[in-house]
Amino acid sequence: MHEESGPSWGMRGLRKWLGTAPETRDELLKLVQDSRRFLEPDTVAMLEGVLDLPATKIREVMTQRPAIVSLQEDDQLIDILPVLVESAHSRFPVFSVDQPDNVVGILLAKDLLPFLINPNPNINVHALMRQPLFVPESARSDQVLRMLKNTQTHIAIVIDEYGSTSGLVTLEDILEEIVGEIEDEHDKADPESEYIVPDQDPKTANTWLVQALTPIEYFNNMLDTQFPDDEVETMGGLLLQEIGLVSDLQGQTIEIDDWQFTILQADARTIQLIQAVRQ
Repeated sequence: MHEESGPSWGMRGLRKWLGTAPETRDELLKLVQDSRRFLEPDTVAMLEGVLDLPATKIREVMTQRPAIVSLQEDDQLIDILPVLVESAHSRFPVFSVDQPDNVVGILLAKDLLPFLINPNPNINVHALMRQPLFVPESARSDQVLRMLKNTQTHIAIVIDEYGSTSGLVTLEDILEEIVGEIEDEHDKADPESEYIVPDQDPKTANTWLVQALTPIEYFNNMLDTQFPDDEVETMGGLLLQEIGLVSDLQGQTIEIDDWQFTILQADARTIQLIQAVRQ
C-alpha cells in the first residue's frame, strides 16, 4: 500500500497536528517549528518571524541615528537635491535648527516633484514636511507595525527615554523580520565587502578605510580588536561617543587604545568615512 502524498495528505496531517491547541506562545512556536513536514520552509520561517515580533524591541531593528540621512528645517530645496539623488531614499527626517536632537517633520521626495517642474527658490524644507510619528525604543515591533498600518505611514522616529532621537524604523525594517531581507535596485549585493578596505597609499602601513556604518563587532572580528559595542553599534557611533558634540566633524582625530582614527568624510551631524591606523 502506497503512502498517500500531496496537498490533501498535508492538509489532513496539519489538521490532525493542530488537534491540541497550544496554551502558550512557546508551545505555539514549537508547534510551528515541528510542522516542517507539512509546510514549505519559507512559510515556517515567516510564521516564526510573526511569532517573534512581540519579543523584538524596536531598538533591535531600527536604523541608528549616525546612519540616518537627514535634513534640517531651514534647508533650501536647491541645496538638498544632491542628497536626495545620492541616497535614493524616499523619506527623510527633518531635524530642528534650534534643537538638533529633535525631529520636527518628515519630507517625502514625491512632494518635491512639482517644484522640479516649476522651481521656487524661496521654498524650504519646513514648508513641505509632514508630521512625524514617534515611537519609544522599548516599543514592541508588532505594536509599531500596527501603528504604521493604522496611520498609513511608512516611517517612524525612534526616541530614547529623554525624548531625543535615537534612530528611525521603516515598515520595510519590520517586514524584513517576518519575510527576511528585502532587496531593491538600490541595495548592494555584499555591503560587508566595502566596510573595511586597506588604504592603497604605499606610504601608509597598517591603515584601513572604514565605513562609519561598519558594525563594531565586524571591525573587531576583522582586525582583532576589542572595542565595546554595548552602548553603540557602529564605528561611527563609537567615535561620536568619544568626541561628543563638535561643530566640525570632518578632520577630527581620535585615539582609542593603540588605534588612531581620522574622520575623512562627514557632514554636520553624521560621519561617513574613517581612516583607521594601527599604531
